[in-house]
Amino acid sequence: MLIHTKTRKIARAIFCFLLMLVILSCTSVPKTEKPLWADSFSVNQVFPSSEYITALGYAKKKEMAASVADGNLASYFSKEVSATTRAVQRISNTEEARENISREIIIKSQIELFGIKHTEYYFDSQSKNYIVCAYISREEAWAVLEPKLNIHYSSLSKNISQVKNQKGLKAVIKANKILSNTSDFEDLYYTALFIFPNRCKKYSGLMEDIMNLKQRLPNLTREVKIKINTKGDGDGRIYSKISSLVTDAGFTVCKSGENHIMNVDVDIAEQITGNIHSIYPQISVVISDGKEVVSSFSKSLEKVSAFNSATVKKMALSRIENVLEEEFAETCLK
Repeated sequence: MLIHTKTRKIARAIFCFLLMLVILSCTSVPKTEKPLWADSFSVNQVFPSSEYITALGYAKKKEMAASVADGNLASYFSKEVSATTRAVQRISNTEEARENISREIIIKSQIELFGIKHTEYYFDSQSKNYIVCAYISREEAWAVLEPKLNIHYSSLSKNISQVKNQKGLKAVIKANKILSNTSDFEDLYYTALFIFPNRCKKYSGLMEDIMNLKQRLPNLTREVKIKINTKGDGDGRIYSKISSLVTDAGFTVCKSGENHIMNVDVDIAEQITGNIHSIYPQISVVISDGKEVVSSFSKSLEKVSAFNSATVKKMALSRIENVLEEEFAETCLK
């Protein structure tokens, strides 16, 4: 009798323990209904596409799910902004515009401007994955973009208006300077156009002006006809070098019919001390359009030395050619 009593107590204890485990398991992992945002077909009911940009992430771990969601958002953002870019740039048939399409738009940095937000995680018992939704508010993104767009719009509009009716090297240099500073505005514009197309209309005129300037620049450059006069250039090596650089930059080098004059002064005067021949190479370039000096370049180089005149002159001229190759076009023609 005593044995049966103990057996019943043990059985009752085991039953209670198992019952407690079941109760605890039920309370610790409650079965919750899958939220609408966790389904790609119903996410727009929670985050309307007119107000939000969204992407879902699925993974076995929470942190990985968020990373996947961010990556999916960046990928979608990149694809849509690139499509927007191409759609806008079809306005122009210029080679410059077509080439610009291939320019990488820094999507990741743009997204980071807005601060991606996330929903709480949902654990899907069927797939055994955590699900999270990454989203960007269009209104919040616009609040970040608009001030930045306005800053660029103000300065670029003023500069482009100044070069619209200009010609010659002065206009080319001005146009190159303007276009070298348009990439930030373009990235912001195409991003903003994807977020709120209607609000971007105030910036569309400036974008069209930028594209027209890109179209006009090659012809504007070819119309610059430069006659090159050199002094102190012995065998003509510096003339040949500068002529090549000017042509490579898209300008026309001519003997007559010029609209610009380039005066080049080469100084390779020797100093002889004992058996050592030394030169402090110098070069000066001044370009005028017949009315005023448009551009200039000058450089004084380190001393070169040799045991005879021919060698030291070759060394000096090579030194001048090298500095022209490295600095002349960027400094004087752009």
